[in-house]
Amino acid sequence: MAKDSLDSRRKYSRVRTDALISIARVVSGDALGCAVDVSLGGIRFQAVGLEFQIGEVLRVTLNLGGTEVSALAKLVRITPLDAFTNELALAFVEVDATTLKLLEDYLEEAEEV
Repeated sequence: MAKDSLDSRRKYSRVRTDALISIARVVSGDALGCAVDVSLGGIRFQAVGLEFQIGEVLRVTLNLGGTEVSALAKLVRITPLDAFTNELALAFVEVDATTLKLLEDYLEEAEEV
C-alpha cells in the first residue's frame, strides 16, 4: 500500500523519533524501549525481552523537548522482529492537558524539520 494512501487514513499524523522511553504495567516496575514514532493518538516502540498482552494498559514515559511526560496507553499491536525483539503499538487512553500540549508542540516542531 502506498505511504500517501496509508497516511490519509490515519487519524493522527506520525513523526519519526528515536527517543528512549519507559513503559510499565500500571501496577509494576519500568522497562525500557526505543520509540519508533509518536503521534497524538499513540506511540510505536521496539523492546527486547518484554512480554505484554494485547489490551494491557501501560504507563509510557518519554522525554519531549527536555521535559519528561507520562501517559496511559493500551497495547493494540505486537509485531515480532526477531527471537528477542518486538515492536509494540500503543494507543493513548489517558493524557493530561499539559502532556497533550507538550506532545502537540513537539510534533509541530518535528514536522517543520
